[in-house]
Amino acid sequence: MQLTVREFFKQFPDDASCLEHLFTVHFGQGHKCSKCEREAKWYPIKAERAYSCQWCGNHLHPTVGTPFARSRTALQLWFYAIYLFTTSRHGVPAKELQRQLGVTYKCAWRMGHEIRNHMVWPTLTEKTCCQA
Repeated sequence: MQLTVREFFKQFPDDASCLEHLFTVHFGQGHKCSKCEREAKWYPIKAERAYSCQWCGNHLHPTVGTPFARSRTALQLWFYAIYLFTTSRHGVPAKELQRQLGVTYKCAWRMGHEIRNHMVWPTLTEKTCCQA
């Protein structure tokens, strides 16, 4: 099922909801803390894109290992760019991202490049080497 633009913005109205979605998909509440080794409730940290353990205060960063890890661009813009890529039949040019997102061409090009790199299917050698 495909989301409409209205449904997309209802599901992801701001950066906090996008970060929460990343956290839930990657870790989820009740995730065992790597520092205190207890199942914990995790609380968002306002100053950074991270969550804190209820017991020891250890931080989890849901954006690590994603295209948004070192980006200052809003998560909602990244999510919307990914939405555009997944709902388009022929891809999305950087100029279209620039117009839709209201970012510079350089930013739009980089976002498109990162999204395309993360959408690539693994090659035959990657499939076979990982199955050993």
